[in-house]
Amino acid sequence: MLRFSVLASSSQGNATVVSTGRVSVLVDAGISCLRLRNALQDCGIPAPQIAGVFITHEHVDHVCGLGQFCKKYAPRVYCSRYLSLDIRQMAPDAACTFLEPGATVELEDLRVTPFSVSHDAADPLGYLFECGGAKLGYVTDTGRIMRGMDEMLAGVDALYLESNYDEEMLQNSGRPKRLIERITCPSGHLSNVQACDFVRTVAHPGLRHLVLAHISPECNTPEIAHAAMQATLDDIGLPAALQCAPRADRLPWIEL
Repeated sequence: MLRFSVLASSSQGNATVVSTGRVSVLVDAGISCLRLRNALQDCGIPAPQIAGVFITHEHVDHVCGLGQFCKKYAPRVYCSRYLSLDIRQMAPDAACTFLEPGATVELEDLRVTPFSVSHDAADPLGYLFECGGAKLGYVTDTGRIMRGMDEMLAGVDALYLESNYDEEMLQNSGRPKRLIERITCPSGHLSNVQACDFVRTVAHPGLRHLVLAHISPECNTPEIAHAAMQATLDDIGLPAALQCAPRADRLPWIEL
């Protein structure tokens, strides 16, 4: 069995738990240790049972709770080697395993393969989680779809995918030009249109669940992101279950 639950997803904090029943891991720890513990408790998983934390990148909305969580519960931290200094500063006592894109690591019956994404961070990663033939693709904080990403995520049963901004809302947001350029550049974030285009690329009959993530509270809405993606799914004839990850609340378990 492979299942996942999004604990939080926004510029204010990101964390997801992935579990096989034998082993459970976090992807990012961008909310407080207390919120992580409480959300995991809601999932039926005691915090000490988290075997590892897989870090996508070092921005505060993905790691702000890491230090305290590691201090209290001592999970192993999995991250890019280029993040080692940042991780040592955030969680000086954490045991770290350094990841290389394309090199799979195994925890019990869970296989995890990192891959490169494009974001203004040290060496950001996306992940492919596998167990017993079930596959979950996890893509957040990337300004473009990297070469090979479609091949890596071909055949996934579920996809967690950033759909950060609506282009018109962003341009009319009143944000500084420099910030708008950062968001829309190839090392920024995915728009609703880019997310839809990527789903067209990786769509297949076995893609049963799609979760839109990291939705901007100022330059997007869950309704707009959902409508754009639903129109895409309808157009390609894919009956996948579509959900938007809540900004601060837990998305119930999705089982694959």
